[in-house]
Amino acid sequence: MRKNNEIKVKAIVAALLLAIACFYLGYLLAPSLRASVSSPGSVQFSQDEWNLFSETLSTIQNEYLEKNIPSSQLMNGMLKGLVGSLGDPYSQYLDPESYKEWNSEITGIYGGVGMEIGAKDSKATVISVFPNSPAEKAGIRSGDHFVKVNEDYVEGLSISEIAAKVRGDPGTQVKLVLERGGELLEFTLTRELITIQTVSFRLVKDQIGYIQLLGFKDQTAQDFGNALEQLTRHGVTKLILDLRQNPGGLLSSVIDVASYLVPSAQTIVIMEDRNGDRKVSRSNPFTPKYTFEKIVVLVDGGTASAAEILAGALQDNKLATLVGQTTFGKGIVQTVTPLSQGSAVILTTARYLTPSGRSIHKIGITPDIEIVPTAQDLEQGKDPVFDKAVEILSGS
Repeated sequence: MRKNNEIKVKAIVAALLLAIACFYLGYLLAPSLRASVSSPGSVQFSQDEWNLFSETLSTIQNEYLEKNIPSSQLMNGMLKGLVGSLGDPYSQYLDPESYKEWNSEITGIYGGVGMEIGAKDSKATVISVFPNSPAEKAGIRSGDHFVKVNEDYVEGLSISEIAAKVRGDPGTQVKLVLERGGELLEFTLTRELITIQTVSFRLVKDQIGYIQLLGFKDQTAQDFGNALEQLTRHGVTKLILDLRQNPGGLLSSVIDVASYLVPSAQTIVIMEDRNGDRKVSRSNPFTPKYTFEKIVVLVDGGTASAAEILAGALQDNKLATLVGQTTFGKGIVQTVTPLSQGSAVILTTARYLTPSGRSIHKIGITPDIEIVPTAQDLEQGKDPVFDKAVEILSGS
């Protein structure tokens, strides 16, 4: 019995000595392991930086009022801060729940008030307002700047964080404070199930057809092709393409849409990466082509991103006349990379140029004919931009 006890004591002592040895070995190797494993590429964190991180985490764990904060919550916060440190309002880390919401928006169905939010003049700004949405009915306009969502000021929040606060279950309310021309405006909106039909079309008169694009989703190119087929079947030879209040969407979608109108092998857009290397996207030769006598494209300050790619492709290839106001000026491209455990990161990975090599980021595309609707036009339901398009296509 005594012998067995001695064996147990020796085993415990040996285990303790092994644990202590492992601890000190880990302590000595930690700096090199951290540098090699956790600092890929050109980023090399110093030992002082790792120490600061460790001190901060230790302080949270030992002194924060609420105990037992889930590690997943801390990790998501760190990753959001990591991407946020880039200072790019269009780059973001999406935790699993946020990534699900993002995917629901790509399908065009979500709970919200019907607006697209972006960055303009370093401010969170309404890019576009969807027709018949709570936002449009309340009088919110493209160009309005965000000040508060409910009781929270938006300064310091990313575009995705602001959008997440505006979204919510249908039937619930959200309060917004927006700034327009130096004036603060308050809105209380009831969220609805937003279903975005990105393509609508109709006959106008005298062989003139009209297609409105409100975004570029998975289904947009197919719906656009169907609209072109039906209009041409009814004798349409002249086209009004309305890209006003179109906030953009998927790059692949806009290239597919443009391929219906841009002749095979002609350039649609040029992508330039961080090394200056360029990739040219050309019109797909297998896409059916539709040739019109004249095309007029309607644009405004809410025409952004992918919508500007389409407008620029038609203008530079001399396939259309642009009428309206200077576009938003978002000439950068985001890439979505799914990560483990259902999360994802969205990063700005390239800038795009129009076929002639123009960079329009923070500049926009200037229309061939500039028309700015007046406040009186809006109040009276007049649309001088559309009227000018009809005039051009009618030859009067």
